[in-house]
Amino acid sequence: GLDWQELLRLCHDSSSIINFNHKSLHSDRAFVRLADTAENIAARNELPLQVEADIFIPAGGRPYTVSNKNWRLFLNDDEQPNKKAIVEGANIFFTSEARDELQKYGILIIKDSSANKGGVICSSYEVLASLLLSPQEFCAIKERYVQQVIEILQEKAASEAQLLFREYVAHGRKKNLVAISMEISAQINNVKDVLLEYLLANPQELDENCIYQKIILTNCPTILVEKYADRIMKKLPQAHKIALLSSAIASNIIYREGIDWIESLSAADRLRVALAYVNQEQLTSDLILQVESSSMRDKEKIAKVLRMGATRNLTMLEIIDRL
Repeated sequence: GLDWQELLRLCHDSSSIINFNHKSLHSDRAFVRLADTAENIAARNELPLQVEADIFIPAGGRPYTVSNKNWRLFLNDDEQPNKKAIVEGANIFFTSEARDELQKYGILIIKDSSANKGGVICSSYEVLASLLLSPQEFCAIKERYVQQVIEILQEKAASEAQLLFREYVAHGRKKNLVAISMEISAQINNVKDVLLEYLLANPQELDENCIYQKIILTNCPTILVEKYADRIMKKLPQAHKIALLSSAIASNIIYREGIDWIESLSAADRLRVALAYVNQEQLTSDLILQVESSSMRDKEKIAKVLRMGATRNLTMLEIIDRL
């Protein structure tokens, strides 16, 4: 019910929400209540939890706003949830106990570690630009850079969501989404950590391995690569390139192959699989390109089959050959 023009007026005037014009509300049911008494503060804090909604997206608030003291506000009088799903736009808005209780009542919860991953990625691209560009250079490409970062965020968010619900369905909806979100983060970090350790000990790999260089550039906004590819490889601090490369490889493996594939492997075996996967993914891409550019029958189906499982199978064959 809040009017955008009225909100912008307050913003431009640096004025408090206290001065919101009540006449600009869009509905007879809308209202403004000032948080100027203990009663009004309590009403403000409880209102979002009690409103009937399909999806609740807390986008701000104090840590652990919802705890074992007030999570029952999400239930109506007949003990049915008043929300179908919760997407945690605010970090640590819920305690673990509150999440556990709400999920028992069938509310789907997308944990902050999944819902806010885009914010962390966005920050990394801010740092990337600040390390490589002068303020003037950034302003010259800002519009395209921002748009391309948004597209990257959409792609990464889609990968996270698809894996989250793919695992949810694969486990017969018996493992909740919060637990799966935590496993996704843990598995990505497990693979990333062994890659970080290896690459920090072998930094020359970044200069010698053209596949690694390609991965670094592929994970940068296109406008940055078009104008400053040499600068990325020569001027970006080595530690930053290693962190970018490790995160890109680890997340790609887990998003494509799921959280169970290398979960039980030792750190040494995770490293072997991750390094082999990078090589075999490039081989798979080359094979797909050859198939798609050929005149063979059913080339689209063959390419689809290669995309679905060739990298994983070729990786395992490489590991077996090494043994």
